[in-house]
Amino acid sequence: MKKTVLIIEDNKIQIEMLKKLVLEINTGITVYTASDVKTAYKILMEKTIDVFLVDIILDTTRSGDTSGIRLVERVRTIPKYMFTPVVFITSLEDTTKYAYTDLHCLGYVEKPFSPENVKQLVEKALFFSTCKEEGKVFCFRKDGILYPVKVKNIIYIESRNRAVDIHMVEGGTLSISYKTCKQLLDEVDADCLIQCSRYAIVNKDYVLNVDIANRFITLKGVEEQVEIGITYKKKILAEYGL
Repeated sequence: MKKTVLIIEDNKIQIEMLKKLVLEINTGITVYTASDVKTAYKILMEKTIDVFLVDIILDTTRSGDTSGIRLVERVRTIPKYMFTPVVFITSLEDTTKYAYTDLHCLGYVEKPFSPENVKQLVEKALFFSTCKEEGKVFCFRKDGILYPVKVKNIIYIESRNRAVDIHMVEGGTLSISYKTCKQLLDEVDADCLIQCSRYAIVNKDYVLNVDIANRFITLKGVEEQVEIGITYKKKILAEYGL
């Protein structure tokens, strides 16, 4: 399962340093960054984050600022993030007891931080996973109307000819305005969906078999096979550990 890390830090140089350290652990990690609370909250609500790296002081213009702590307090009220690992980045020693006891943070690093210390804490944090929401619903928009669709009911998605066809269980198909497969995956943010070509996304839960030699995927309840793009063969093989 692909891991996601959200770095919340107001200093752009330190953001890049932290991002580099995370990717040194595993280049397959998806790293999101935010320099303020509003941006961070938008990302964590739209995506599912596995590890948070949070600077306690996010607004240096305010005396005694601890907006990073206030953000994590809000995060802990969201059910799926109740136990998600948080690593604080701080120069405030007196905050550590509160962070450990009340906010259940995994650890903290003091500024200026040690690269090895950061990597060790992140590696430890990556052993945990944020609970994925069961019955996740995504709303697709068509002609100004929102159509809620449960992700578990999506068999596959085709994006071509300036339109998107969402094929669902029991033979239903919803057609919406064109978006690229990448845009759809970013918006839906579900681990069960995987892109297999420039034009198609399949739900792994409905895959019957994968024919790598002939580049086709057979899905449950679907007569036609879905093509695997030439440049996506390695990705599909890696997804199934081959």
